[in-house]
This record gives sequence, C-alpha cells and structure tokens, in this order.
Amino acid sequence: MPVKNSGNCFACGPNNEHGLRLDIRPNTEGVEFVFTPPARFQGWDGIVHGGIVSTLLDELIAWACSDRGFEAVTGELVVRFRKPLPVGRPVRGIGRIVREKGRLLVGESRLLDEAGETIAEAGGKMMKA
Repeated sequence: MPVKNSGNCFACGPNNEHGLRLDIRPNTEGVEFVFTPPARFQGWDGIVHGGIVSTLLDELIAWACSDRGFEAVTGELVVRFRKPLPVGRPVRGIGRIVREKGRLLVGESRLLDEAGETIAEAGGKMMKA
C-alpha cells in the first residue's frame, strides 16, 4: 500500500491544527524530539492520556524507519507505561530501528522525563510500505 505525506498527520503534520505537531529530528542512533504536551491532551487531571503517549512512541519508530530510508506502517506496537507523563512538562523522545528482515523493521522508542527517567517505552514491528 503506498503511503503519502499530506502534512496532516495527527502526530507530526504541520497542517493539522488539532495535532501534536512534533518536530522529530535525526540523532546518532535514530531520531528524537522534545515535546511539551498541553493540557488539551490530558486524560486524568494533569496527566497526558495514554493514547497520546502511545502515539508519541509509535511516531518515533515510524520516523526512525524514515530516517533509514523506508516509509512504513505499524504492524504491532507494545507499550509499557512506567510512570505518568504530566501535562505542561517537557518530555524527550528517542526512537531507533534495531532489526531489519525483508519487509519487516523492528524498532524501539522511549520517553524520558527531565531527570532522564523512563516514562514509557515501546517495541514495534513496522511493515515497509
């Protein structure tokens, strides 16, 4: 299935006024971002919704695929939540590809708080588009 970037992606699209508008950049191992989630993405009071946390982790793996030169779609995402992500506090996200086999790319991502402690992490299987 061909994929096309329209600029409206909920996670990274600059044209999506309701989206996260993540600024994901390459680093030495894959990709990274720094993002401060606003209150509109909260679930419980003062805490970012788990679906948004999962979206952040998924997007990091997808961009790590792109950084390797592949457009890919998520086949599987397994998320482990370690502690709550507070709204209004910066979070650093990192993602990388750990294995490639045929059309399959296996990646991992992590969200870190200001002290460098893990908030959540994910492993994902991506299919080359």
